[in-house]
Amino acid sequence: MNKFYFYLAVFFLLNASTFAQRDTLQPVSLTPVRLDVVKLSGDKTLVPLSVTQIEVAKTNPIQQQLSLQEYLQEVPGLFAQNAQNFSQDLRISIRGFGARAAFGIRGIKIIVDGIPETTPDGQGQLDNLSLNLVKTIEVIRGPSSSLYGNASGGVINIKTIDSLSEGIAKADVTFGSFGMQQYQLLSGISEGKTTALFQGNYTATNGYRAQSRFKNYAVSTKITHRFSEKTTLKLQGNYTNSPLAEDAGGLTLDEVQTDRSQARQRNVDFDTGETIQQIKTGASITHKFDEQFQLQAYTFYSYRDFSNKLPFEDGGIVTLKRNYAGAGSNVTFKHHLFNNINELQAGVDYALQQDQRKRFQNLEGIQGNLSFEQLEEFSALGLYVLDQYYFGKILFRLGARFDINNLKAEDRFLTDGNNTDDIQLNAFSPSIGMQYAFSETTSVHTAFSTGFETPALSELSANPDGSGGFNTELLPQRSTNTEVGFTYKTAQQFFEAVVFYITTKDDLVPFEVSDFPDRTFYRNAGSTHRKGLEVSFKQQLFPGFSLRSAYTFSDFTYNEYRINEEDFRDNTLPALPVHKLHTAITFRKKRLSLQLEMNYTGKMYAEDSNATQISAATLLNFNSGYTFKLGSTTLLPFFGINNLTNAGYYDSIRINAFGNRYYEPGADRNYFGGVRFQF
Repeated sequence: MNKFYFYLAVFFLLNASTFAQRDTLQPVSLTPVRLDVVKLSGDKTLVPLSVTQIEVAKTNPIQQQLSLQEYLQEVPGLFAQNAQNFSQDLRISIRGFGARAAFGIRGIKIIVDGIPETTPDGQGQLDNLSLNLVKTIEVIRGPSSSLYGNASGGVINIKTIDSLSEGIAKADVTFGSFGMQQYQLLSGISEGKTTALFQGNYTATNGYRAQSRFKNYAVSTKITHRFSEKTTLKLQGNYTNSPLAEDAGGLTLDEVQTDRSQARQRNVDFDTGETIQQIKTGASITHKFDEQFQLQAYTFYSYRDFSNKLPFEDGGIVTLKRNYAGAGSNVTFKHHLFNNINELQAGVDYALQQDQRKRFQNLEGIQGNLSFEQLEEFSALGLYVLDQYYFGKILFRLGARFDINNLKAEDRFLTDGNNTDDIQLNAFSPSIGMQYAFSETTSVHTAFSTGFETPALSELSANPDGSGGFNTELLPQRSTNTEVGFTYKTAQQFFEAVVFYITTKDDLVPFEVSDFPDRTFYRNAGSTHRKGLEVSFKQQLFPGFSLRSAYTFSDFTYNEYRINEEDFRDNTLPALPVHKLHTAITFRKKRLSLQLEMNYTGKMYAEDSNATQISAATLLNFNSGYTFKLGSTTLLPFFGINNLTNAGYYDSIRINAFGNRYYEPGADRNYFGGVRFQF
């Protein structure tokens, strides 16, 4: 704890000192960037919400580009784990939402170039995202169901580049510790009103731990056609093939102390891991009728062929064939109401997800007899309205959304009876916000928002009694969020502080049972109280140097939660640190780029009972790059060190794991480097 207070003191001293010297700095021109994620009023200074924007393109060239976690560390209120287990995927939580995920992303809405990446039931994966394409990331911190419906405890909107700024092609080669290698090729063409990008990459690593190998191939294309100044059409397509992603599993503390890099022996015996093939296509169009009316529409289709092996015999091999499609549109009307500007948007979203799920016996890595077969369907229809009214220095924002969610499970394995189920889970989600601008640089806001989150199909189909159909005892999680924030922004500085209070009901909590060890089930907790503070700071220190800092304080506790004779009231929610601090100092001058980054993760608990405490950890990372020209080709050699001080830490904590197998150790000090070419 003393170490944490030292880091926190440094954080505030740096902020105070940079505020004191702001008058001596040379002005830095900042062009406002539209925030599409908030749907109305894209300027960050005109939004009564907690929103973070990350300019990925500025630091992307010297990053390893192996995990989205590299870019999300600077978002206060956001905590990302599991960056090194590619079988389980990155686990992202925002103000505690999403922390329960056994694999993939839960409770957080993911959008890429205007197309939902999150399925209607709230599952999301980013294994098809090529990080060298990412331009900006926008994050709404907190429940946003009035904007995005189900599973919107937070929203991550990722925008990729439309064209190459220079040249006609880029190529990257990266090598790193543990056999890591990555090859990327990006080419672009522009002809008249049309631009097109074509990208391909291959990534592979043996991983820090045994049973952690990973391979991924991906190709993407993005075409933009501007019919006129009023109408723009965007088309996108992606194919991803990940034939190998092994799972090393969770260890006990004794096993960690014996050998941090080992895999759980049972995972080795059952050859745990996953394979994925996915195709995704999408189209979006924007048409501006005049200065008052604008129409936006999108449609998409995705097919995902997934299989994985789990470390147990009965049902330990799972295959899933998913069809996922949808469409949506909105109309924005900007006009004057009582001599003040008013913006009104009305929209509709529809999505359909069909999962063909089968389970087989896992005979030490060999597929055995069929033990489960079920066709699962989730259809979602959402209607929303959003209004924003400007009254002098005050901005009012109102939103409301109604979602109709229909869930079906058709039991196709009838030897144990017919367990077909049909559920409807509807929700009404209002929100209200207000912002007061003291000046062009300073404002305060307050907001109230709501959220709801249905159990995912994979969670509903996991019955502790071993039967088919849905676990009908699982209820949707509901939440309310109240916050107050202060923002200060100039050409050289950005400072934001937000305090929030969230109440949730029927939290979805993962657990394991002795009858089915290694398999994750879910239950509802009674309710939680979440109080927190988020601070974000950016500063241009002096020519060439910049500072970015983000601090999060999280006091998340169960208010009502009882299992049998155990009462967890007032216990802290597991796998969420009370304190989290990120600081990065970047130097850019002419051809040289350097960055030193510090990430502090405070103590947290591994289970609902709070019997096991996970120690705090501090990681230092270093990145560097140097740009020069060789004829008409621009080269950028880059080099980086992860975990500079060789600290012992955990890449992920498995919540409520049976047998105290909570720990997935993170990698020791490791290196990467390569060259980026621009032709």
